[in-house]
Amino acid sequence: MRDRVKRNNLLLPPLVFLLLFLPAGCFYDLNLEAPSALNINPKKYQRVIFFPIPDAYGHPGSGVTLYSFIRGFLKEKGYVLVNEEAVAAVLEEMKLTTLLLLSDPEALVKIAERLEAKLLIIATIPEYKIQKSYWGPETFQVWDHDGDDYLSLPAYHRGTSQVRVILRFFESETGSLIWVAEGGIRAPSANAEESGRKLAERLLRDLPSLPRSMVKPELK
Repeated sequence: MRDRVKRNNLLLPPLVFLLLFLPAGCFYDLNLEAPSALNINPKKYQRVIFFPIPDAYGHPGSGVTLYSFIRGFLKEKGYVLVNEEAVAAVLEEMKLTTLLLLSDPEALVKIAERLEAKLLIIATIPEYKIQKSYWGPETFQVWDHDGDDYLSLPAYHRGTSQVRVILRFFESETGSLIWVAEGGIRAPSANAEESGRKLAERLLRDLPSLPRSMVKPELK
């Protein structure tokens, strides 16, 4: 009998952990700002420059991952994208970065003229936080029916990630901002990249698609 009680006591903590603290599934908490109205006809604003996305501070590769996803999404929507190598070459030549362009409409106009584009898209990641799972110093008590006593177990805190993305569209003639979409998403810490993609997809969901007849290969 004692051996049985001992075995139950050994099994109880991991069972409590599995039942109470592991998530039943991946959770995603979206928080979206109301986007501004896109008062243009996208058909008349092709070609499109989509600038590289800067990595979030302390998270190398976060911008590259999101950039690839959004670029593919825009292609599926039928947008005619300027070749990314051509965009990178012009930025290097003009000694500009994506972040510098946010406050330099004249540079946007010059780049649009060089690459014969009518729409310019800039995406940024102002927030990218990951808190890993951890065992806290506080404890909670669980009743052990076999031992007729309480067990003190450490509290488990599930890790979370917090990602925020801003999408900005500029027209080419004056470099004016014509559309903004912004939002944040909270998810498990292991799903930061996936949640960033889910957020971007949600922000771009209402972006008008172009007729399939307009879809062309990437332009240089």
